[in-house]
Amino acid sequence: MHPTPVTPERDGWLLTHSAPFLDPGETLRGALSVRLDPLAPDTVPQRYRRPKPAAEEKARFTGWQRIFLPVSFVMWLCSLPAGLLEVGARRTWRGIRRVFRGRVWAGGWDSAAGRFVIDARTGTADVAGYDNTHLALAVTDRRLLLLNEPTSPEREAAQLLGAVPHGTYGLRPEPHPQRHRARVDLAFADGSWLALEAPDRRQVPWLGELLASGRG
Repeated sequence: MHPTPVTPERDGWLLTHSAPFLDPGETLRGALSVRLDPLAPDTVPQRYRRPKPAAEEKARFTGWQRIFLPVSFVMWLCSLPAGLLEVGARRTWRGIRRVFRGRVWAGGWDSAAGRFVIDARTGTADVAGYDNTHLALAVTDRRLLLLNEPTSPEREAAQLLGAVPHGTYGLRPEPHPQRHRARVDLAFADGSWLALEAPDRRQVPWLGELLASGRG
């Protein structure tokens, strides 16, 4: 008899949403919503971005919508200075925080940790951006599944963003700073690693146990 999967009450939707991605005989151990560390890379470099034909088709102006192109251009031109200032301020603030927070990932974009970030930030194929933050993990006896978190799980199904085979991931052996109470570091077999953040600090020990099970 398989044990009942463990999941926080607010994430109960994950039990049904992850079921379609399980292989025959695969058992779900637990699932919960997560975030990447606040200072993990917040976008994917251009050369690592995967094509999104569905999103590009959705964003393309067609028919009567073309009349609004001149207006859209003027609005974009007017908002450009403010946008540049916002981006500059955000990057400066992240840089300052990084000095005090320390490293939150290692391995680079070609590592397992880098591919995990790419999968997470790319999100679903129908969304144009590469800065997705709505994530969930489902841990089975065979894999670690990375899912997106739908805005309305009762009306929209989660999609599978990536999967990591059992035996190639686990907890990072080196402890992270104790002041980061919501943090759990996910390590990969190639030596790369990435800091995750639980939405509730009370879930940290349980998230750590789930990730640690990936070593065996």
